[in-house]
Amino acid sequence: MTKTYQFPADTAILADIGQLVAEASDRVGLDDTAASDVQVAVDEACTNTIVHGLEKDPSKSFSLTVEEQEDQLLICLRERGKPFDYDNVREPDPDAPLEERSIGGLGIFFVKQLMDEVEYHVEENGDKILTMIKKKA
Repeated sequence: MTKTYQFPADTAILADIGQLVAEASDRVGLDDTAASDVQVAVDEACTNTIVHGLEKDPSKSFSLTVEEQEDQLLICLRERGKPFDYDNVREPDPDAPLEERSIGGLGIFFVKQLMDEVEYHVEENGDKILTMIKKKA
């Protein structure tokens, strides 16, 4: 089953998105740890989309596609906000002292750590697409 939702760039909708993802995780049969990982990753990705990509402008929107497959959950975010160079985000050094850590990049790091597959690309029309997959154990 695949459903696509449209949301305004407003952090007030994050709880609704969390509920949608929790229900989809349950239907796919993800265990509690995997379901929690998906919720954290999707929350982080949506927050980045709303705050950085769409600059918290509720007149702008993004789509969230949730695809429930037999052995995995696929989540896809699509938006047309500020340009973002995904490939040049440096992974944080978790062992570095706080004062030496760079600002930003932790959200992407967490998403990559929590999900089984993560892909980001920009289409010719300017749409930025983040695809995240969590597989059943």
